[in-house]
Amino acid sequence: MAPFANRCIKCDSCQKACPVVTIEGLRSFSGPRGLAVDSSRFPEDAEALRDNLYKCTACFRCGDVCPARLPLTGQIMALRRSIFAKDKALGGHARILANIDQHRRSIEPAARRPEAKPSDAKLLYFPGCIAENRLPIIYQSTASLLTKGKAAFRVPERWSCCGAPLEKVGDSERLRLVREENLRFFDGFERLVTSCPGCTTHFIQDYGLEPLHTIELLYEVVGVRKLPALPSHRKVKVALHQPCHLARTVGQHVIDYAAEILQRLPGVRLVEMEDADRCCGGGGGVVAGHPDVALALAKAKVESAKRAKADLIVAPCPFCVMNISRAGGVETVDFTNFLDARLK
Repeated sequence: MAPFANRCIKCDSCQKACPVVTIEGLRSFSGPRGLAVDSSRFPEDAEALRDNLYKCTACFRCGDVCPARLPLTGQIMALRRSIFAKDKALGGHARILANIDQHRRSIEPAARRPEAKPSDAKLLYFPGCIAENRLPIIYQSTASLLTKGKAAFRVPERWSCCGAPLEKVGDSERLRLVREENLRFFDGFERLVTSCPGCTTHFIQDYGLEPLHTIELLYEVVGVRKLPALPSHRKVKVALHQPCHLARTVGQHVIDYAAEILQRLPGVRLVEMEDADRCCGGGGGVVAGHPDVALALAKAKVESAKRAKADLIVAPCPFCVMNISRAGGVETVDFTNFLDARLK
């Protein structure tokens, strides 16, 4: 097979599709082709691209539109690994590394965290760092939905960050350590369910596991469509944001499940948001490394929701909920929160 760079046909489809190029322009950001293709010809110069490399949100959109099917995002992550050095980590990335070392979480644990549910159930719920420590309502709503659906589950008494943030920073050694720890803590489960599409994707790609995102479990196993919904008290127009890892790596079927469930809820009208699958800026470590870029992408998402005349943005991803909420203008909630509040 021809070398990676030689397989690029220079069509610029990836550059045109890249959400960061759209926001920053090619003068500020080299784009997928500039990073993954052009820089791969001169890997010794990757260090000079450090700032650019960490602006990529790892949304996988570039690979989706590439006629040559080049794994552009994967190549950018490989370049990050090649230049990783703890003493050169961006401010937010350095905090992630420190938190992993001290707490085994990518963010500092909250003073009060949801209690783990140890049991002998074979369904293991992995809440992830955000749902445990920043948006515990996601943890609580997920537990509530599983209980309503009569799905016995447990939460591991000990677990570490899945490692997806470490992958985005480029820290292979810490990533190996947390993976080994988690595999020990996960011993004995038959099915793994996650709140965060980033965790879901990472467990698939880096651990070789077959996890289900919460929406998949609710739709395929629990049968959430059979659970009775509360009568509608007010009508609400909802825009469904499509998280990158959920739509592109877990699968578009999960978005279809989410849309079908929302459309069945009394009083809910699903409105079409332009570029619903465009990255909101919440992934790839960009919020920690380049918060200004992440915020600009979040604002673009909110403006899209406003044009659709949405009252609410529903996002099935903790990272997306956090980042879009930073922009303000339209309330943003996680899918499980929205659904749990409307089921008996």
